[in-house]
Amino acid sequence: MTPISRYRTQLGISLRVVRAILRSPALRRVEFAFLLFNAVEFGTWVAILLYAYEVIGPATVGLVALVQLVPAAIVAPLSSNLADRFPRDRVLLVGYLIQVAAFGSTWIGMAIGAAPALVIIAAACAVTSLTVTRPTQGALIPSLARTPEELTAANGLSGTIEGAGMLLGPLLAASILAVATPTAVFGAATAASLAAATLVIHLPAPRSPVVVRAEPEPVVPTYRGGLLEGVRLVAHHGNTRLVVGILSLRMFVTGALDILLVLLALEVFDIGASGAGLLTAAIGLGVLVGGAITFTFVGRQRLAPALAVAAVASGLALVVVGTVAPVWAAAPLIALTGIGWAGCDVVGRTILQRVTADLVLARVLGVLEGLGLASLALGAVLAPVIVLAVGVQGAIVVAGVLLPAGIALSWLGLRAMDRISLVPRRALDLLRAVEIFAPLPPPQLEWVARHVRWITIDQGMVLIAEGDAGDAYYVLESGALTVTRGGELLRVLTARADAVGEIALLRDVPRTATVTTSAESIMLMLSRADFLEAVTGHLQSHEVARRVVEARP
Repeated sequence: MTPISRYRTQLGISLRVVRAILRSPALRRVEFAFLLFNAVEFGTWVAILLYAYEVIGPATVGLVALVQLVPAAIVAPLSSNLADRFPRDRVLLVGYLIQVAAFGSTWIGMAIGAAPALVIIAAACAVTSLTVTRPTQGALIPSLARTPEELTAANGLSGTIEGAGMLLGPLLAASILAVATPTAVFGAATAASLAAATLVIHLPAPRSPVVVRAEPEPVVPTYRGGLLEGVRLVAHHGNTRLVVGILSLRMFVTGALDILLVLLALEVFDIGASGAGLLTAAIGLGVLVGGAITFTFVGRQRLAPALAVAAVASGLALVVVGTVAPVWAAAPLIALTGIGWAGCDVVGRTILQRVTADLVLARVLGVLEGLGLASLALGAVLAPVIVLAVGVQGAIVVAGVLLPAGIALSWLGLRAMDRISLVPRRALDLLRAVEIFAPLPPPQLEWVARHVRWITIDQGMVLIAEGDAGDAYYVLESGALTVTRGGELLRVLTARADAVGEIALLRDVPRTATVTTSAESIMLMLSRADFLEAVTGHLQSHEVARRVVEARP
């Protein structure tokens, strides 16, 4: 399946997943509330920057962005623990009610002409209140899902909603700003937050979470310093530090562009507040399209050229916007920047995965998230300073040059990583031919390839016994497998990439058939936990897995 065909089938798959969620009233309400949440999050970000521009002045827009981000960054680690200490359905409701109060206070402050400092503080409280919802939502869904399939579908829909929010939020804000002011955007955000709170008022009492892993969690060795191990590794491991630096630079450019797009719309193109919302939405559209293109990166040994192309494409588009692009060409070019950013993120994280030990990868990614947020804030703060020095269009050119320049300065190190990184190409080639795994994005498919184990089974051996607990998934490279149920022959598998074992894993039931080797067989084995982690949360992979299971006799 080509990247374009994957992208074209995404809509149909998404609709089928939505229908699956609609069958559960509780999940339906939670997911719709989450859609409102994401639209509010991204739409109000544009509105508060426009408010700062109009009321306080262009030079303060970056400072206002910093005031919004810093409290949220401080509170986020604390608020994420609430769902583990109190009933999660209540925490979700209280989180939405706090958002109603915070966005409502900001709206009222804007409407009555309160002191700008008070409005900015209220808006910062609103942004900070958003940190409760996402972790609570993720923790609550397993106790609302009735089956493993429903849980997988809900996780996949949540990911889709979150990605679409980056596009829909600014678009909705732009439509409001075309006829009103940022005050109206916050009024709509207050109403949306109230609607979200109403949706989650009477959720059914959470029950025991759906079990999607039959195996006990592996015991992870204790590393010195816990999370600080990630900081130490980033600081002292040259390859990891280099990749984290590039990804943080990408976030710096994002923070700067948040401010610069507002200034570009208002001061250069004179297309008003709604134009600023449309330009911001173009970034979201580009990121969504770029996500489909990144499938071509699966299994490449040399990723440095792909990273360079993505960085140059995003940077060149900004340079053209800042120099010669007419107003009608700005949105398509900015969408190209979003495509390039998506490529940088996927390729960069894939490289990071290759050069970082798996046992500390989560902590390194945590450090990356923290540095990314700090870089986002720094970019927003410095953007107005750059504008004062070289003008709005000059600042956009500077933003466009930064990422390609960072790649150029890091080129030797990136190429060296390409030479030393060991890509499990044999496993990747086989997994790519497996129907269930083919839709996975590049980093996830490589992750699966690094977690499989090659096994060779002699002829006449029982690989899977009917009635046993499902503990693994098997992919045949060569040999032959005979599948029987109650002694009756169901099928014989001899083709490369034929696979067995998915029914017990996905449906959380005992093995439904016996699989015996009818010739010496070489195959990949993937544990239940790793199989479910790979499939859960990916719409296309889950849809394919569902079709495979339903087609089994």
